[in-house]
Amino acid sequence: MKKLAMLCLCGLTAVSMISGCSNRSADGKENLGTVELAEYKGVKVNIPVPEVTDDEVEARVKQVLASNPKYTETDRAAELGDVVNIDYVGTQDGVEFAGGKDENTDLTLGSGGFIDGFEDGLVGAKAGDKKELNLTFPEDYYEQALAGQQVVFQVTVNAVKVKEDAELNDAFVQSVSEYKTVDEYKDSIRQDLLNQKMQSYDLAIQQDVLQKVLEGSKFKLNKNTVSKRYNTRVDQYTQQAKLQGGTLAGLAQANGMDEGGLKESIYATVEDDMRNQLVLNTIASNEGMALEDADREAFAQTNGQTVETVVNAYGQEAFDEMALTIRL
Repeated sequence: MKKLAMLCLCGLTAVSMISGCSNRSADGKENLGTVELAEYKGVKVNIPVPEVTDDEVEARVKQVLASNPKYTETDRAAELGDVVNIDYVGTQDGVEFAGGKDENTDLTLGSGGFIDGFEDGLVGAKAGDKKELNLTFPEDYYEQALAGQQVVFQVTVNAVKVKEDAELNDAFVQSVSEYKTVDEYKDSIRQDLLNQKMQSYDLAIQQDVLQKVLEGSKFKLNKNTVSKRYNTRVDQYTQQAKLQGGTLAGLAQANGMDEGGLKESIYATVEDDMRNQLVLNTIASNEGMALEDADREAFAQTNGQTVETVVNAYGQEAFDEMALTIRL
């Protein structure tokens, strides 16, 4: 874990910081207030290090097996649940219609992938059979020209395939992964599961440490900045409600509170965001941390955006302040 990684807020406050930093003074800086910072080094947490059990590995293996069944061609008649490989041509009044033709298509009978009657009409067919299906498109079919219309499908059955459970062996492992043996594959699954758990573990540590530092610190927030951020956030919620054809009161009700309660919640969130920023900014200043391009890229990607997009929206200085969380 790199220096002070436990205090990284990338995933915790990135979105709220982005929305909160949009209201800035003429010189591009905000006066958040002051903080008397609690000790942030060597903070103890009591979160057990995650482990991966054999049962968890086996459960993941079973998921992979179920997702990759084996299909074997058979000479028997097709049944529901079998896969038929077909060529088909659909016509309306003797004329082919758009989208009604395909070749070498695998279709699981009973899957509901085609209109009513198509799959049922192929139950009992064998490889080499030709079927003529007289069907009617549903009245609510998305293609208006075909909705409720009678059509004919000429279908050739190329093959009938029976679904069988996949077997975990070296050959299967090589077909679904870059690994050669079952043991190697299971080891990779164990490592993937552990990596996932470690991400949650790291986040839990970040949350726990940050909470302890926040609880031990003393803040004096700038009331003017709190007010500006609060008004901006209320306006954002109001516009969101209008786009959905509602009001702020309606949005509050949808979230189980009245308008006054929603505004109190917004105000509290604004204050929490500012406290978080003060802690992060102060630690960064104390530790002499410098922002690098890699940090900017990582922060933007965390929020599903590009660096250019965020900078254009909020300005370079505001973006750098938010991206600084990556360095902590």
